[in-house]
Formats: sequence, C-alpha cells, structure tokens
Amino acid sequence: MTNTNSILLPDLISICPFKAECNPAYERVSDATEAWLNSYGIPYQESTKKYSLWSGLCFPRCSQVRLREMCDIWTLLFSADEIIDSAHISEDDDRSKQQLYKNMIECLQPADSFKPLTSFAAALHEWWQRILINITPSCRERFLMAYRSASEASLLQVANQKNRRTVPDLETYIKSRRNASFGYVVYLTVEYSLELDSIDECWENDTFKRLVDYANDAASWANDIYSFNVEQSQGDYNLISVLMHADPSLNIQQAIDRAGQMVINCYADLERVRSELISWGTKVDTQVDKFVNGLGAVIIGNAVWSFETPRYFGTERAEVKRTRRITLLTPEAPMQGNLTESISNQKKNSNGNTTENVSSQQTLHQGNL
Repeated sequence: MTNTNSILLPDLISICPFKAECNPAYERVSDATEAWLNSYGIPYQESTKKYSLWSGLCFPRCSQVRLREMCDIWTLLFSADEIIDSAHISEDDDRSKQQLYKNMIECLQPADSFKPLTSFAAALHEWWQRILINITPSCRERFLMAYRSASEASLLQVANQKNRRTVPDLETYIKSRRNASFGYVVYLTVEYSLELDSIDECWENDTFKRLVDYANDAASWANDIYSFNVEQSQGDYNLISVLMHADPSLNIQQAIDRAGQMVINCYADLERVRSELISWGTKVDTQVDKFVNGLGAVIIGNAVWSFETPRYFGTERAEVKRTRRITLLTPEAPMQGNLTESISNQKKNSNGNTTENVSSQQTLHQGNL
C-alpha cells in the first residue's frame, strides 16, 4: 500500500542548466559575518543554520569583500525572518513584528539620519553605510525600491496574519509572489556583488525584464516546493496549495509534480529568452552575460542549499537529499487546519458540494512566502 503521507520531491538540481559552485572565500567570510551579528547581540551560529552558506552558493564569483557584504545582509535577513516566523500570534507579538518590519524598512538611510529601535535595524543600517560607498546610483535606487516593496508586502502580511485568508487563483498568486518576493532584491545584490556598472539601460528592456521574471519564478517556486511541508503544517499556503485549489483532482504528490514541471519550464524559458536578448555592445553584453550567470547561480545555489540547512528538512535533510522523499508533518495547531483535510473536503465538493463550501474549506493562513 502506498504511504499517502510520503511525498517524492522533484529533481530540480541535476536538470538545472546552471551548475552549483561555492565561493572559495565562504569559510573565511562566514566567520566574520557570525562575529558581526553577535556583536549586535543577534545570536547566530553558522555551523547550525548555514545561512552564510546560502550566500556562498548564490554568489560564487564575487570578490571576498563583496561576499562578506552578501553574507552580512542575507544572514541578517534570514535571521530576522526566523524570529518573525517563530513568534506566536498575539497582540504584543503582532505589534513587535510590525515594529521590526517598519524599522528595517526605514533603516536604509544615510548615517546620522536614522534611529534604530532593534538590533536587526541597527545592523542593517550599518551594512547600508558600507554599501553606499560603492553602489552605483541607479542600482541603489533599484535596490531601495525593490527592498521597500518586498518589505511593505511582508508588513501587510503580518498585519493580516491573524485573519483567515482564502487561497488565491494561480494567476493572482504568481503576480503577488513576484511582487512580495525578495527575489528582485537578491538579483540586485547580484548586480552589486559582481561590480556591474553598465547595465542600467538593460533594466528598461522588456526581454531583459522577462528573463529576470523567469529567474525569480524558478527560484521562488522551487522554494515553495522545498518549504511546503513546513508551511502546510503551520496552515500557510504556497504554490502547491494554490495548484490544488485550482484543480480539485490533484493530490499533494501530483501538485508537487506539477510545480516541479513549472520550475523546469522556467529553466527552458530562461534559456530561450536569454538567446533573444539584443546586443548593447561588447562591454554591456559582457556584463549582461555575467549577470545572467549570476541569476543562474542563485537558482541552483538556493536549490542545493535547501538540503544543507535545517530550515526545511530539519535533522533529516541528509536522507531527504539522498532519497528526495519527505513525510508530511502534522499541523501544529488545530485552528490552522490540515491541508490534506482541505483537499479531501474539496474533492467531496466535486462530487456534489456547493462552491461556497469549497471557498470556506480552502481558507488558510497566508505565511511568509
């Protein structure tokens, strides 16, 4: 008999057109980042979390100085996200989350023009002063816009977290996933980390922007697959539950498979659109090529890292990496509901229940996406 609680993850690594590599300066830099976070009173151990390894895998070709800046920012943001996710939902916790988000949105200011209210904001503010020394004006503005947009979307999510949220249709989810994702922030740090100073006009090109969208989708949807088990146990939705909501005939394994195919399709779309880019001249084309390879490094780096950190697969990550098989977690709280129960109810609807019942049965919390 098939174990319905056991799910096989798609192989998104061997089929990826980009190959994983780690920045050779990772180990030296990760020690410095750990010490930097600890100096702000932020408890962090790289040997446990492996957040700096994410930067080592996603920024394999940048200098040691730029890698340090990448490890600092992304390890800090991962740590802040972890604190926010782990807090129980109460009035006090909700206010604390909103204060943290607001302060971290406001902290990207010049020196002496901002008062940090948390250690996270103080660290991020100091990091930004270092970035301002070398970042180009256009990249700076793109980064600020993307960072504020993603942070404000996260703040809105925190404000609505206690309310029951209906699962959106697929098209709406894809658009909101792009807008609320920190993916664009990541890709702008790719531009900065590789010291690219000649691709400003490319960001106005529709083909170039489509390429970035495909890269964002590939990384985001792969993340949805890897994080699904944890999120469904918390009553949160992501691409998997959206697909099941859109097609009641899908079980969880089929939805995982479909999401995996969507990622694989993005790989092909990214390669196709890359070949359709116009030429901007030798200097710009060389930098565009480096940038696209940088996007690919994030895609494959994030996928590989997902099996190295306990964030998604806990202490079983080595076995999950070997077998690609996971066991569904039990929901942490009855009020959050069980996704498998929701889908079971939805299938009953397809046999005669009303549409209104499906809507109520598919109401879940929206988690960090």
